[in-house]
Amino acid sequence: MKRCSENLGVISVEKVQENGRSVITNDLIFLDSDLDNQDEVVEHIVEVAEFIGYVDDSETLYQAVKKREQEVSTAIGYDIAIPHGKNETVLHPFIAFVRTNKAFQWATTNEEKVRLIFLIGVPKNSEETMHLKFISQLSKKLLDEAFREKLLNETDKNKIYEQLSSIEI
Repeated sequence: MKRCSENLGVISVEKVQENGRSVITNDLIFLDSDLDNQDEVVEHIVEVAEFIGYVDDSETLYQAVKKREQEVSTAIGYDIAIPHGKNETVLHPFIAFVRTNKAFQWATTNEEKVRLIFLIGVPKNSEETMHLKFISQLSKKLLDEAFREKLLNETDKNKIYEQLSSIEI
């Protein structure tokens, strides 16, 4: 697989979009999932991300995300978690979205339950704060109750994609 960086160094969001890869893709939106724990959700997302070419080693990304979760849980309230990983196995930055059928406890270290999970994957050689920009923009949108309600109730995957694509990254 051809690396997004093309061995040129730092990757910017603009460079990713020039390469024809969107940060948000229909292929990484999963609605009404029966997954019911952190491990299953992260594993499912990174495996699909590898299958569609956003990641070249799902196990390594899985371990990076889990390591980050051990530092501090990424459950942020409002039934939302934003796990993320930044490493060399991510070929193209992405934001995946999973909506589960039932809320479940995200981490054993707190009681926070989640239903809406956004996993962010960022290449190690991307601009230093790319994942922080993603998290910041996503978090701003998630403060909007109407935005969250649409994520919880919309049944059309394409409408969810349009909604998530409205986030300025």
